[in-house]
Amino acid sequence: MRVPPLLAVDFATVGAAVALVLIGMVAAGVVVSYFAGVSPVVEKHLGRPWKRGAVITRPLLQWERVNLYLALEALREASDSRPVVGMGYWNELTPALAANASRNSPVEYTVRPTSLTISTKVVVSGLYLLSPPGLAPFVAMLSRTALDILAPTADDAQKALDRVLSEARERNVYRGQVLMVEQAGPAGADGEPDFQIRFHDLPAVSRDQIILPDEVLQVVERNVIGLLTHAETLKKAGRGTRHGVLFHGPPGVGKTLVTKYLARACPAYTVILLTGRQLRLVRESCQLARLLQPALVVIEDVDLIALDRADNPDTTLLHDLMDQMDGLGTKADVIFLLTTNRPRMLERALAARPGRVDQAVYFPLPDRDCRRRLFEHFTHGLDLTAVDVGPLLDRTEGASPAFVEELFRKAALMAAERGERSHPLRLVTADFDSALRELVEFGGALTRNLLGFRDEPDSGNIGMGFGPR
Repeated sequence: MRVPPLLAVDFATVGAAVALVLIGMVAAGVVVSYFAGVSPVVEKHLGRPWKRGAVITRPLLQWERVNLYLALEALREASDSRPVVGMGYWNELTPALAANASRNSPVEYTVRPTSLTISTKVVVSGLYLLSPPGLAPFVAMLSRTALDILAPTADDAQKALDRVLSEARERNVYRGQVLMVEQAGPAGADGEPDFQIRFHDLPAVSRDQIILPDEVLQVVERNVIGLLTHAETLKKAGRGTRHGVLFHGPPGVGKTLVTKYLARACPAYTVILLTGRQLRLVRESCQLARLLQPALVVIEDVDLIALDRADNPDTTLLHDLMDQMDGLGTKADVIFLLTTNRPRMLERALAARPGRVDQAVYFPLPDRDCRRRLFEHFTHGLDLTAVDVGPLLDRTEGASPAFVEELFRKAALMAAERGERSHPLRLVTADFDSALRELVEFGGALTRNLLGFRDEPDSGNIGMGFGPR
């Protein structure tokens, strides 16, 4: 059947109209897609095409994220408080702008601690449009791996980055806290090892809990608290405050207790603890101390990483420790507080340069007066009116504070086993006789060595060379 010519013309017209509609829809979609992306918003904010700007990229270590987030939020409030733009899976600003990434991605957050008990949400990948007073408008992208700054010129970008980092230092949540460093993963984009920082709950220890000869405690306080108290006077006189102190002595004499007291007695200092697994992160811990100074770096049982090279099969951590101590520089406001039960095993080079170990302090086993003070300290909750304390003080000659504390606990247990239920708990001399016999006779040399009883292998006359071997 032959199609009328008029109908054929109609088909052509309809086809052309449909094509025009489709072209219009595609064009409209392109326009809508363009204006739904980040590029036009960035260009409007900067006042020029983004390709004519300058980008600075700063690789990001994960422990820095919370401080950078707080800095960007402060600058956003100082600007016009524009909402943060979610960047989805994008980790680099330039490719995201080149692809005109969508502005419709939700802002992704993670949770990070800001103190021992408080946490906050932190942006994982977001774009900030900032124009704080004193700076040209700029764009900051906090991503999973970096902080990118885009500004009209390279000079503007550098000033903006400096401002962000300055705000981050001012709001640093780690400053003045007690911290431990832990491995977080492989090295970052710039080759630096990534690590995470954990807030640590360090119990407060008051001065009256420290049972030591007065002259020993005075030396300890002078070499730590004294440096803090007189820091400005020393600096004006051209004297540095970088310092290293070694506590040594038998087990259980109070070295760890004193480090806790000093940590709380120096609230202006950031305290970084290295013990156990953290000892392998000595380099990272010292880098953190440099950033958060004034800082107190506490390394317990330093002999585990600082054995004499002649006896040490792996000196990597020893060299890390010495390199970091030297690399801090004479003007660094960092105090190293080291403890050991085995000073004769230490590498002699630890005392070879100023700023490593400048002062060794020997913690002796308590004399009779100190044992009497220990008895008074440990009688809380106990009634000793029926105990002949004098002979007991003599019998515990050579005992450490840890041994005396365990003696009192075991004597209380002996009283409970014989049926004593009074409050305060009434002890008799026989309870201490039984406790002392069990600790000394049945515990054997191992218990005596662990708790410190008549075992004082290192005299207090060890020089800065750590004595003969």
